[in-house]
Amino acid sequence: MIRALFLPVLVVLATLPIGAALGPAGADQLTDLQSQAAAVSHDLVLEQLQVDAAQQQSSVAAGRVAADQQAIAQLSQQIATDQQSIDRHLHIVQAQAIRTYVNSGADSTGGSAALFQGNTAAAQTASEYASLAVSTITTDLAQLHTAQHVLVARQSALQARQSQDRADEAQRTAALGQASAAASQLRSKQSQVTGQLASAVAAQQAVQAKAAAAAVARAHKVAPPAASTTATIPAAASGPTASSGTAAVAGPAPNPARSGVPYPALSDPALNGFLSCVVQAESGGNYGIVSPNGLYMGAFQFSQPTWNSAAQAAGLGLLVGVPPNQATRAEQDTVAVALFALDGQQPWLGDRCSN
Repeated sequence: MIRALFLPVLVVLATLPIGAALGPAGADQLTDLQSQAAAVSHDLVLEQLQVDAAQQQSSVAAGRVAADQQAIAQLSQQIATDQQSIDRHLHIVQAQAIRTYVNSGADSTGGSAALFQGNTAAAQTASEYASLAVSTITTDLAQLHTAQHVLVARQSALQARQSQDRADEAQRTAALGQASAAASQLRSKQSQVTGQLASAVAAQQAVQAKAAAAAVARAHKVAPPAASTTATIPAAASGPTASSGTAAVAGPAPNPARSGVPYPALSDPALNGFLSCVVQAESGGNYGIVSPNGLYMGAFQFSQPTWNSAAQAAGLGLLVGVPPNQATRAEQDTVAVALFALDGQQPWLGDRCSN
């Protein structure tokens, strides 16, 4: 049975220089393009990973800068609050100092009048209270100044860290820009090379289709004048060789006069020795046979995709989509000749004919 699709071509990217000219499309060239394509695809994936990493790092750096800004704003608010407290305590100290001065210096005799008037205890109490109040407020004021200095130092450290974080953010943003630019260039190259490779594949397929058509034409020229168009073996075929693993199921012989036959007057081409062997090895010569799993049909055990591709190359486009076992013997032989011209023995590797 035919185990591979007709001429599988993996159209992937290729690392061609921009504007590089393509020579005649051949198997070696396509293989080289596909190898280079794998390298470009790999590079593009790596570059995209770089873009993602740079974007993440840039986001982290921006988050640190924002956190620094918030911390600085909170410290600034606390410093402003402390400054208001310092100003308030300073005002109290100043008021107490003035009051103490006024109380202690109100009597020009040095307080003798207060003593004679019987106010000695009151004057002494007022003086001691004023001194104690000034001392307490002065201590609180010193503590507030110390706390303020600590906050200012912390604020300066945060500002320095913020400057460093801003520099890191700028660096990460620049790296993200470079990675994005590189990825954009690779995508641009990808688009151009894809078009070049598609053109190369189309050119190769055109050459191969021309060769297949020529092989079919030659086979028809050497065909015997009265070629048979019906199966000449019993309905129960011997099936494919042991390499296929299963025996084919005999199906109805194809009807040359079936409805919708696109090429009713097609003559049966001559088969070379290899293809004559394949007919017997794969189906025992039964052109209406179907494999047990239903995937392979006809004398040559075509899969439907392989049949469609080979029929198109043979110039029998109207057979595309027709199950191979429902095609006439002449049609199956013609498609097999075209496939052999394109792929040689490759589609039937493993049966006794290829060995």
